Amino acid sequence: MPSPRGSTRRPAKAAAPPATPPYASPALEVLETLEIENALTSIEARLDSLEIDLARATGSREDDARRIAGEMAVMRARVEDALIAFAGTADQIRQTVSSIEKRLSDLVVGEELDASVEDVREELEARIDTLGEQMSNLQKDLAAIAPENPRVITLPDAEPKARAKS
Repeated sequence: MPSPRGSTRRPAKAAAPPATPPYASPALEVLETLEIENALTSIEARLDSLEIDLARATGSREDDARRIAGEMAVMRARVEDALIAFAGTADQIRQTVSSIEKRLSDLVVGEELDASVEDVREELEARIDTLGEQMSNLQKDLAAIAPENPRVITLPDAEPKARAKS
């Protein structure tokens, strides 16, 4: 029975001299040939099974790599959103500082010093409270994004798991 793989296998080595004496009966020779062909068929079936297992393990590794790449893209988007929110908060702080500096310079020149100082103090306290709330929300968002003990899976770490599954 010829191999289904055709020319992908190496040719057989030259036959060694038989270890057993030639059979006296042609029927025994046929039985020996059938036993050899049966053994070769079972070896080829096992080889096919191993090739299928290898293809399955390779496919699961590729699936894991795609899943991890997707998770990394989600994490990247969340971090970008957090950085954008942080930049917005920083801009608000800059605007608050410039507003306070402008009001303080107006206070030095203005006539109603006591009323203006109280207005500036109230507005400053309100903005500081708002910024504090925004910063705590940002910290909660960042804590939700980054786990305390991040685990990075590399391909060598994933290889024994793939073998264990099959």
